[in-house]
Amino acid sequence: MSTENSKEKWILYSTCDEDSNSEIEALALQEGDVVLGVTGSGCRSLSLLVHNPKKLTSVDFSPGQNYLLELKLAVIRQLDYDKGLAFLGVDNCSNRWEIFQALKNSLTPRAAEYFENNRKAIESGILFSGRHEQFYVRFAAPMLRLLFGKGFKRIFAAQTLEEQRKIYASDINKSLWRAIVRYGFSDFTIKLILNDDKYKITNDVGSAGEYVLERLDHTFNAHLAKDNHWLSLMVNARYLDRKSLPHFLLEENYHAIARSSTEVEVVTANMLDYIASLPDGSIDKFSLSDITSCITRDEFDRLLGDVTRVSKDNALMCYRNFLARYHVPSSINRRIVRNSEMSERLTHDDISFVYTFEAAMILPEIA
Repeated sequence: MSTENSKEKWILYSTCDEDSNSEIEALALQEGDVVLGVTGSGCRSLSLLVHNPKKLTSVDFSPGQNYLLELKLAVIRQLDYDKGLAFLGVDNCSNRWEIFQALKNSLTPRAAEYFENNRKAIESGILFSGRHEQFYVRFAAPMLRLLFGKGFKRIFAAQTLEEQRKIYASDINKSLWRAIVRYGFSDFTIKLILNDDKYKITNDVGSAGEYVLERLDHTFNAHLAKDNHWLSLMVNARYLDRKSLPHFLLEENYHAIARSSTEVEVVTANMLDYIASLPDGSIDKFSLSDITSCITRDEFDRLLGDVTRVSKDNALMCYRNFLARYHVPSSINRRIVRNSEMSERLTHDDISFVYTFEAAMILPEIA
């Protein structure tokens, strides 16, 4: 057993806290595309396979996050839909460890060893085992059910936005709720929840609590909770049904990923260093997640400088902002052109409500 691997920190993210429908629309993926993305929980990278691009390179600084992508991809490629959902933790399953033993030969040796060292997470269902998800499973969801259980039960049963808005106003959106959100989402508590020393909180929105409260108000008035996988996890500590699953786990997408012939390369590296190593004109699409939460503004500007170099003509890029508001620097904004209409529309429609969404095209360099 590798001492280094056995001491490696457990994964931060195990399931999706983003709305992959936004990436799919922003990137307009085609079968010949070469795509570069951030791994994170692996869910977004898997969703990109639905449209069968030529190649996907998924990069993360954390080896564990990349091991998780390997495992999820093996599940989808080797298990039927019902068995895959059960193994991951959506449905009950009594033999997850036995299933893992059959899957592990499809993993790299270090990934297999990593999960061998974390048997409890496999047996309990890997999908909700991340340090981030465990905050909601162990603390946030039980507290919300205790304080607002009847109201949230009614919200998740609502069939129309009009019905949901009325319930939110009458049962949830009172002084206690607003105080919990305001004081529960300070810069300090966010870093405590994420438990990740690489997470760099640049706050350009003022009060984090006020911002999150504003975004929650928006989502309860604009998106049906019953269809929102992230709200379901936050409040219920699980997915209520198969219609409220993350994009990559919806049945038609699960099968599309299983059928995809995309070459998948998983790279453990700092994204800034990795993209700097790529040859000119090599990437069609960039899915950069909320990378702005992990790098400084100067690093972001440097990253985009390399994006312009390695992009093919008219490449497409998207990323998310949480508390930061990083935008394309003026030095390269003639090359990277923001799609304002799409960015604003997807920010409104995206069910992962705490983010703003940015979509852009990288134009060819003018000689």
